[in-house]
Amino acid sequence: MADEYSNQPYNNDFEPLLYVDGTVTLQPENETYGVSQVEIIPTLETNEFVVPANDTLNEVEMRELYLQDGVLGQFRLFDPVSGQAIPDDIEITVDQGGEESPRFNTKNRRGFYNALTPQFGDDAQQTELFQYEDTDLFFNVTNTSGTQTTFTLTYTGFAFDLVPARDLSASDTDVTVPVERLNLR
Repeated sequence: MADEYSNQPYNNDFEPLLYVDGTVTLQPENETYGVSQVEIIPTLETNEFVVPANDTLNEVEMRELYLQDGVLGQFRLFDPVSGQAIPDDIEITVDQGGEESPRFNTKNRRGFYNALTPQFGDDAQQTELFQYEDTDLFFNVTNTSGTQTTFTLTYTGFAFDLVPARDLSASDTDVTVPVERLNLR
């Protein structure tokens, strides 16, 4: 079935990345797994963020996106046709794999989500996030406006029940996804 299945991470169409009997490598550890079950996560809303004017909430743990042992989540922010997934004047950076494990970095800058990010491409693919089990996931939320901002984030996605595939090499899996900060050096 892998030959017939063409979906890849960060694709324009938001479909499950994996399928039953598919295989995946989780980076940075390069552990390989098979998929035993797939479940849809139609809507998942985070706890409320209350960000004071011109301030930052540091290391807000995103427990709402944590999963059971052996489960991989594929999440994207829901980008409503009318309205915004992320309010104006809000920037969100992501630490995944620990409080000091920044994601989305270049050599000299750190990437972030803002009100424009879900609009890039179709189906908010720039907001796609893979979460394995309850690996530490923290958001740092900065409010650059002169007033307090209160909001929630709404995600949609899929959950995959994984089983170890120790006899399978990383290069032989169907897809590879990052579930923690990657060292690109």
